[in-house]
Amino acid sequence: MLSLFSSSPIKLEKAIGSLALLIKLRFAFQFPNSVPHSALLLCFPSTSSLHSHSQPQSLDEAVDSFTRMLFMRPPPSIIQFTKILGSLANTNHFPTAISLFQQLQARGIAPDLFTLNILINCCCGMGRMSLAFSVLAKIFRMGFQPDTVTLTTILKGLCLSSNVEKTLHFHDRVLAHGFHFDQVTYGTLINGLCKTGHTSAAIQVLRKIPRYGIAPDVFMYSAIIDSLCKDTLGQYKEAIDLLSDMVLRNITPNVYAYNTLIDGLCKEGKIKDAKSVLAVMAKHGVKPDVVTYTSLMDGYCLVNQNLVPDTVTYNTLFDGLSKSKRISRALELLVEMHDRGQPADVITYNSLLDGMFKNQQPNKALMLFNQMKECAINPDICTYNILIDGLCKGGRLIYATEIFQDLSLKGYCPNVRTYTIMINGLCKEGLFEEALALLSKMEGNGCLPDAVTFETVIRALFEKDEIDMAEKLLREMVARGLLN
Repeated sequence: MLSLFSSSPIKLEKAIGSLALLIKLRFAFQFPNSVPHSALLLCFPSTSSLHSHSQPQSLDEAVDSFTRMLFMRPPPSIIQFTKILGSLANTNHFPTAISLFQQLQARGIAPDLFTLNILINCCCGMGRMSLAFSVLAKIFRMGFQPDTVTLTTILKGLCLSSNVEKTLHFHDRVLAHGFHFDQVTYGTLINGLCKTGHTSAAIQVLRKIPRYGIAPDVFMYSAIIDSLCKDTLGQYKEAIDLLSDMVLRNITPNVYAYNTLIDGLCKEGKIKDAKSVLAVMAKHGVKPDVVTYTSLMDGYCLVNQNLVPDTVTYNTLFDGLSKSKRISRALELLVEMHDRGQPADVITYNSLLDGMFKNQQPNKALMLFNQMKECAINPDICTYNILIDGLCKGGRLIYATEIFQDLSLKGYCPNVRTYTIMINGLCKEGLFEEALALLSKMEGNGCLPDAVTFETVIRALFEKDEIDMAEKLLREMVARGLLN
């Protein structure tokens, strides 16, 4: 019988090293302040990359280092052994970690709670729950009290074993014995139940946790929404209701939650419902991403002749395709849009032009710009900003300057972004006198430069060692209240 292993708190190493980074990690993973560092390692194996560079980089190196340490006199601290065991656990080398622990025990080196937590994690990862409970018993025998990481890891293991009754029974017994779970635990539990197809049980847990003093979070809701959408019965109404419940509880759904629902609805051909969710998404200030747009596009392809997208919807797809560098598909969609009788507008062309320039296709962009005018679609100042910016960045400053100078003749008023783009183009070519002259001219034309305009010039001046002029502009920027 295994006499079971050891782990010490795995600390963020000096290379990572500041409290500020730890705070950022906590916010990024939405951990409460009470979660110890080891929770990061148990719940998120990828954090192994944050360990000290002295950690073994391969399985053989880890085993060799561990074996050498076993024969040192006196032996190193348990912390050093635990680091290696934790590294092995994080890379899913569970049997090796268990074998090394046995050797540790044979040498009479006592584990601590963190070592035993890692052992439990290995047992759960291998599906050996009986062994995991033996380790838990060992924790009590050694006089330790299991912490939140211990209990969360066992709950996760029970979920992975698809034994929902044992999972919930263990949860209830732990609470009955006076132990407490935190938000991370319940996020893990709900996610585990969802991943093993026990969505109803996950919803019950979600409804119960406020009585334990735990506030449901976006991670819990997102896991359930994802599970409902992937259910063979397609429980989209329940998923939409859950999304509404989130909003009522002042829990802002993230882009993942919205995307899960939009993707599920689109795959079922429920495009109108998906558009409604998209509207709610926009209302709450959550920006669609490439996944959102791709789901909508695929949904429209699925229903094809059954529903004709309007211009606004097409523009949403164009924007997403351009940002995801799928310009060829966007141009195909433009032809499809024309064939279906939906008129393209200036927003359509702006999205496509922006995508082309950002994908280093300036000649195609200029052809599209000419096509736009041939179709009697008048460019706006945003169109010209995209055009001038793309030409400047593509090394065509002279052409960009000609277009810029023609704007007023065509009745357009350059805005602060137009001037800033042009000034940046001049600075990139080392034409500082011309850039400063344009900076002065824009004010004369009633367009006040903003912080970005000043920073563009100042950065370029510093790069060219024009320190005096850069400092002069910096002082002016401060005097105008543009630099806090």
